[in-house]
Amino acid sequence: MVEFSLPRGLRDISPDESEAAESVRSAFLDTCRLFEYKVMEPSSLELIETLEAKSGPSIRNEIYFFKDKSNRDLGLRFDLTVGITRYATSRRDLSPPIRLGSFASMWRYEEPQYGRYRWFYQWDIEMFGPSKNAEADAEVIEFSYSLFKRLGTKPSISVGSRKIIEFFIRKKLKIEDESRILDALRAVDKLSKKTLDEIAFEYKDSISKKDLEAISNFCKIKGDRRALEKALKDQGIEDDHGLLEIMDSLKSRNVQNTEINLRIVRGIDYYTDMVFEAYDIENPRLGSLCGGGRYNSLPAVYGRPDLGATGVAGGVERAVLAYKISKNPSKKVFVAPIGKDSRIIRSAVEIASRLRSSGIPAQSEITEKSLRKILETQSDNKTLAVVLVGEKELAQNTLKIKWLDSGEEVSVRADDLDKALAGRL
Repeated sequence: MVEFSLPRGLRDISPDESEAAESVRSAFLDTCRLFEYKVMEPSSLELIETLEAKSGPSIRNEIYFFKDKSNRDLGLRFDLTVGITRYATSRRDLSPPIRLGSFASMWRYEEPQYGRYRWFYQWDIEMFGPSKNAEADAEVIEFSYSLFKRLGTKPSISVGSRKIIEFFIRKKLKIEDESRILDALRAVDKLSKKTLDEIAFEYKDSISKKDLEAISNFCKIKGDRRALEKALKDQGIEDDHGLLEIMDSLKSRNVQNTEINLRIVRGIDYYTDMVFEAYDIENPRLGSLCGGGRYNSLPAVYGRPDLGATGVAGGVERAVLAYKISKNPSKKVFVAPIGKDSRIIRSAVEIASRLRSSGIPAQSEITEKSLRKILETQSDNKTLAVVLVGEKELAQNTLKIKWLDSGEEVSVRADDLDKALAGRL
């Protein structure tokens, strides 16, 4: 017998997982509505040159790409930022600030690990407008905070600035070569994952160990607004990049559990200034729940240097794992015929259909299970109520409701069933 299986790193999404992801999607859409982000979905297929415009030719090692029947090089989307940015930059009729959001699946050819898959879902918001705007940056952080509050918790949020670190590298270490500066920023991104010696060996051709130690010490700046202000003053660096202003705005917005952490630079080269990540305090193994920042360089790549950009994206699977999101408490009803008489079975089907027409989730028995087996199955399925219909009930134009959470049974007139159920549903 042929055994069919999925490619490594891919998986089917079970009904329970799908319902949990739908909880995240519902919370995301509600948050988009509150912040007035218009929801769209960029194409799942892009020309390979569109994808490379963001991350360079090396992106081919991390994505799924192929030639189509017209011999065009195409790639599956690996994030939503590229497609949303391409869309926003093409819409010259839209007046900034342009607020867009999306919730969709994507594909990355990377090693699967805890909370990471090759096919997965993300939520994403992007704002396009002024090239430098602390309030816009603060808004995407507040959006993330609000979304996670809706999901039942308050995350820990760390905010950094690539510009401040770049300023330190240029002015204090006298490094001006752009490729070496990018290597230095990539090295900072690895400080929490590798030892200094390991990083120094990896970047030995572009950064001396002495310079790496200096950057590492500078990036130890962590804490609240006052900590950054004092550290920058000690180094003779002016905060003309707005990080202090962003922190002030977050305070005004009542965004809690925030800190400055200059080790947060994010490993994607297109970020240009503020960057941030959110973490689950109780489950650090998950890594960041979401991350984002300002990326003014990307709209310019797509022909709109007049548009600044800031945004954030988060993994849906990680949100589900972090907050143990499960199915919503069951509000469904099951209609059980007593006996195997076709007239009774048809009445049960009719009652279930009528309940659905009234907006009540309902199903009826069609496999001739015994009443005992029906009650066992529905109890396991967390059904709220079983409506019993038999010869006696049909004769008296009544129905019996058995509430499975309490075991209570009540008889109601058939015409009053919707009202009796609605009180508990």
